[in-house]
Amino acid sequence: MKNILPYLLTTSLLFAAPATLSAETRYITDLLHVPVRSGKGNEFRILHRGLPSGTQLELLEDIPTEGWARIRTPKGTEGWVRRQYLISEPVAKLKLAQAENSLARFEQLEGNLGGEVQRLEEENGLLSTSLSTVREQNQTLATELKALKALSADALDLNERHQKLLHQYELLKQEKTMVEAEIQRLSGSESHKWYLYGALSVVLGALLAMIAPHMRPRKRHTEWAN
Repeated sequence: MKNILPYLLTTSLLFAAPATLSAETRYITDLLHVPVRSGKGNEFRILHRGLPSGTQLELLEDIPTEGWARIRTPKGTEGWVRRQYLISEPVAKLKLAQAENSLARFEQLEGNLGGEVQRLEEENGLLSTSLSTVREQNQTLATELKALKALSADALDLNERHQKLLHQYELLKQEKTMVEAEIQRLSGSESHKWYLYGALSVVLGALLAMIAPHMRPRKRHTEWAN
């Protein structure tokens, strides 16, 4: 029996020991102002006159057997409150405020989206107008390009004909030069020939002049002359 008593005593102390928790979140219940005390009991000094409903607290230690919990306020005050005033979920007032805030955000977001949609629609209209203008300009440029291609083809034909005419002109110039050279050559030959003819004529004339006196007929002496 003496051996069992220490074991029972140790077990009872373990169950009676306060539970130390990792920091959790708790909220003050609706329509209350809960005081924060320096210890686990109403006889301890009050650290805070009363936390309003919906105050978010950090749970540091929970002792269900004694009905107290050690908490930390948003401003850093640590103390003890009755755990019956703590709940795990936000109170209805806080939920309502959060819902109202969410609704306000959604309404603002909806208004912003409405304005954004309107702006996008206006931009879409402007882009559609610009697209129509660009298409018209593209059609005009396509027509001008087609005309330029036709002019380019005509210009190429004209250039080709011009090159052919230049080639023919060069050939004609060469032929003209050759003809002029031939004419000059032939002219020199004719002059030389007439010069020879003139000299031959002079020589023949001189020979005839020398021979002519000897070719005169002599007078016959007839009997009548006697």
